[in-house]
Order: sequence, then structure tokens, then C-alpha cells
Amino acid sequence: MWHKFDTNLTQVVKADELTSNFGTPDCKQFRRHVFSVLSPIAGDLAMRYAKISEQHDFEKANQELLNIHDSLCIHDLNLCADGDKLYDAAKKLAKKCSNAREHKKTAEDAYQACSRIVQHYRITPPEWKAEKLEPALNRMCCPTWWHRKIQVLRLRTIETMSRNIELVTRCRSVYASDYAVNIKRKQKEKQREYLESTFIGNEVGDQFSLQELSDRSVSNPAIRRAELMVRIKGFEMVADHVGHVGEFYTLTTPSRMHACLHTGATNPRYDGTTPLQAHEYLTHLWSLIRAELHRRDIRPYGFRVVEPHHDGTPHWHFLFFMPEEHCKTVREVMQFYALLDNGNEPGALKHRFKAEAIDRAKGSAVGYIAKYIAKNIDGHALEQDLYGNDAQKAAERITAWANIWGIRQFQQIGGPSVTVWRQLRKLGHTDDNELEPIRKFATASDWAAFMLAMGGPAIPIRQHPIKPLYDYSRTLNPETGEIISVQRNRYEDNASKRAVGVVFNGKSFDARIHFWVVLTGNSEGMTSRSEARAARASCRAGAVNLGPVSITVPVTIHHEKLAHEQRIIH
Repeated sequence: MWHKFDTNLTQVVKADELTSNFGTPDCKQFRRHVFSVLSPIAGDLAMRYAKISEQHDFEKANQELLNIHDSLCIHDLNLCADGDKLYDAAKKLAKKCSNAREHKKTAEDAYQACSRIVQHYRITPPEWKAEKLEPALNRMCCPTWWHRKIQVLRLRTIETMSRNIELVTRCRSVYASDYAVNIKRKQKEKQREYLESTFIGNEVGDQFSLQELSDRSVSNPAIRRAELMVRIKGFEMVADHVGHVGEFYTLTTPSRMHACLHTGATNPRYDGTTPLQAHEYLTHLWSLIRAELHRRDIRPYGFRVVEPHHDGTPHWHFLFFMPEEHCKTVREVMQFYALLDNGNEPGALKHRFKAEAIDRAKGSAVGYIAKYIAKNIDGHALEQDLYGNDAQKAAERITAWANIWGIRQFQQIGGPSVTVWRQLRKLGHTDDNELEPIRKFATASDWAAFMLAMGGPAIPIRQHPIKPLYDYSRTLNPETGEIISVQRNRYEDNASKRAVGVVFNGKSFDARIHFWVVLTGNSEGMTSRSEARAARASCRAGAVNLGPVSITVPVTIHHEKLAHEQRIIH
């Protein structure tokens, strides 16, 4: 069934003009309706329609256009609607679930009724467990939960469609569609507005905007890039210290997972695999490789970087360090598993697995991987990407791609816990004579010394001497003034603990110094949590929840430099 929605008339008129020479009067009426419903992408759809009509016939073009309409219009939910309309839809669907819940006698029956509504819109219901029925029902009756799910469904459905009709290629929109990138850009803008207008304060009167804190955390691309480079440099220094060599590997997927050829044309072997499914394939492949290497007592260490091909299909890069005598075995194992899936197809031996030894005479391993780190974060110190695009703009598209598909771009392989490293950097001076030197290594950004103090690069994490300390978030009881742990979340489910310090020799070191609450703007008084939630609601259409803030912040901020620093935990 078709549905009527507000349209962008300019886009629709241009789309009509572009396709006016194809089909019958009924075809024109059909196209006009689809272009009106999907007006934000009407121009792209019209170009595709014209191409299919010219290469094949208008009947084939009609069928493809109908399939696109049906994929983006799920009953009364139009995934091309703007943010406000999507949130209105989320409220209606949450209300629909609430009504269904009220008319059922048992939680089990209510769960089944609400799950049918959720699945009706191609969304996976919350996990079914007897002890989690109420939290699951609370989620399905919550507009915020629905809105988040719809946002993910929207972007991934549109990206899948865009890849299928050649919109995501080096010739059109590299890495991700323009439509999706624009959505992510607007979300970031709204998020920044929210962070700049939201302040937190502590018991001694310090106040900071969330944007100030975000700028001083790994949310800041420059800091994220710098931390990664510090850790990679530390790995290389330790490798040099123990006489290990560096290797650079690349793993790619079978050709059937690539939507487009290198030229930008449709890949005739493409089987509809999404970037997330391709990433899951590589993740499984790596788990097999790692298990086989461990069986042979080989534990390479370093970093993995995930980046997209021009059509959004992911591939993995590895920078590994290991004893030189292990290199041949590691290469053989990785190539064997890389070729398990249709390894005899043309080009498989050449492209599935590539290996290159790091030649120290030509430069360091850090210099070798620096361009891959920068390319996938902010394009720092780069002019162009592989396809000749501006490096900064390409980086924006790559980060949007990773965010859309939920792909972790960087992962450390081996070595000590970065969570412990970050918690030690927040921890002030300790009186523990064994812990204090390690803490100083972390605060001095000496990853190599920190790694050696933690036992070296290749020992299992369970053998590390320092482990993260996890605890619940804390809040203030407005009636009693008591600081209490938050052990239940908004859905009455068990809250997740988070890292708040370290554990060493059986002793806990809590890095939390102050208690922080959200203020309604840069004001003197502190708000209640209900007031804070009301403030956050104003930005829900585009803002992204960053979670708890726990970083180093300045006590006094000057225009030119930071006068003094103090650790902040809430």
C-alpha cells in the first residue's frame, strides 16, 4: 500500500522531467507518487530509472523503483521522512505497544504482542528472558528506544539500497551515500549544540560544558589519533627492544561481497552482502586465524584498522610485530584461511591476502601506518585519498560509514589494556610503591614502558598485574543528599558497570574524585535529573548519547593555555 507524505517539490519536478520520455501515462503517475514519497532521493532514483529504461526497458525500471519504495516505506513508516516526523512515528509506535501491553493479562502475552509490532517494522525485539520481560516491555513502550532503532534501520536500509543501485562508488558517492553522510553531519551539528549548552558542576563549584570535556577526550579526533599513534609507537619500541620485526597485512572479502567493480560498474557476482555482514565475515575469519596461531603458540601483537573500499565493502589492515621466525607461519596461516571461501575464483590469490615486511631502511612502522590512521579519522596531514578525493572530506565519509554500520575502526591486538592505561592517567598520586611507577609511565604517555611493566606485549590479559575497576554510576538523592549507586537503568534493567579505576595486588584504586551533576545551562544551581532529561529531550532528534564523562579537565581555562589540571569523575 502506498502512503502520502510531504514532498520536496523541486526534487520531484526535476525527477519527473528526467524520466518524462519513458513508459506509459500510468508509469508516469506511478513514478510521480514514488518520487513524492521519497522526495529527498528523488533525483538519484530518477537517474537510475532512466539508466535502466535505456539499458533494458521501462518495465524493469518500474519493478526496481517499486522494490525501492517497498524497502523504504514499511507500512506507515517512511524511512525518508525528516527527523521530526521519525520521532513522531516513534512516539506513535511506542504508544501502540503501550496499548497492546495494557490489554494483555500476563507479561509473556504482552511481550508477544509488542514483539509482533516491533517485527512488523523489521526491528528485532529486545532479548526474551523470563527475568527480563519487564525491561524488554519498557523498551518497546519507549519512544526513545523506537527512535534509535528507526534511525539505525533508516540509514542501513538507505545505504543498502544506495549500494544496490550504484550510488556508492568512486564515480558517485565514495564510501557512503551523500544522503547518509548529510544525515550524520546534521546529527553531529545537533550534538555539538547540545554539548555546548549543557553544563556539569561539582561540589566545589567547578563548572564545564560537555563540549569542553568532549574536546579533551578521545571523542576529539586529534586526541584519538594522537593516542593511537602513541600506542603504535610504543609497540614498535618494544619490538625493537626484544628484536622482533614488523609485518603489514591486508585481508579482503570474496568478490561476491563487493557491490561494485573497481571501475564503479555493478559487480555481476554481488550477492547482496551488506558492509556489516562482510565485516562479520572478516571477524569470523580472524577468530579462526587467531585460534590457529595460538595453537602454535604464536601471538603477534599490534593493531588492526578497518576501512571501506569505494563501494563501502570493508577490508582489514594489520600492523603486526613478532619474532622473525614466526613470519612465514603467520603468512601461511592467514593466506590459508583467507582462501577458504571460493579461493579458486579469479584474482583471489592476488587480492584476498597481501603481506609486506616493514623495511626499517625505508622508514618506521609508525610512519607506514600513520596515513591509514589519519585517513580513517580526520585526514590530518594528507591531501587526497586513494581515489583523489580531499582527505578531510573523505575522512568524514569514512567515519560516517563506520558509524552507520556499527563497525569498530581500530582494534589493538595483544599488549596491555588501554582501559587500565586511561584509568591510571586519571588517577592521582598513589602511595603504592609498586603501582606509582606504572602510573607515571601512563601519565607520561610512555606506552612502551607501560607495556613492559604490564608483562610485555604477548602475555594473556588474565596475567596482567593491573586490571580495571568497575562500578556503577552514582547519583544524588535530592531528598536526603546521599550519593547512591545507580544499579537500575531507565528501563528497570540491571545497569552496566563502567571503569572507574584500577585493581592492583587485590587493592582497589578509585579514580573518581568529585561528584558531578548536570546543570540546566551555565547556572549557579544544580538541576534534578528530571530537568536534565527534559533538556536532553530538546536535542533527541539528532543528538548522540555520549554516555558518562570521565576525563581530565582544566580547573581554570585561559585563552592561551590551561593553568592547572584536575581529574574529573562523575
